[in-house]
Amino acid sequence: MFRVEKQGYYVLDVKGYTCPYPQFLVLKALEKLSQGEKLEVILDNPPSYKLVQEIVKNRGHKVILAEQIRENLWRIIIEK
Repeated sequence: MFRVEKQGYYVLDVKGYTCPYPQFLVLKALEKLSQGEKLEVILDNPPSYKLVQEIVKNRGHKVILAEQIRENLWRIIIEK
């Protein structure tokens, strides 16, 4: 679910979770990161794709990339 990809870059896989769990898990993961580190979120819940972006922006984080990888699968890269 939460893993270190490389130094300063983490991946959180929340496939299979529905609202509000992806948003909650993303915020918990961001608490563990230091300023400037990045979190890649992989998800398959369409409402969470939009909500995660809104929530992290409202908390002062930066969405670097938000894209659809394939049908019903998205990726969001967030910088804390």
